[in-house]
Amino acid sequence: MSELFYSTSEVADLFGINRVTIYRWVKEGKVKAYKIGKHIKIPVSEVERLGREFGLPEMIFPGSLELKQKE
Repeated sequence: MSELFYSTSEVADLFGINRVTIYRWVKEGKVKAYKIGKHIKIPVSEVERLGREFGLPEMIFPGSLELKQKE
């Protein structure tokens, strides 16, 4: 089974924060992410973890945004 990923823009929109914040968290090691080609992708499991930390309802995960599959 392939892992599913969110883009940095999708994660920023989901949490209502700036995309630059997501990049900073990745750089600081606060968020696990993978570079796929030229893009940074964040696994669904990591977004769910962040959601719990932000206190977001679990019902918004993972189907609220279009998920990207690792090729």
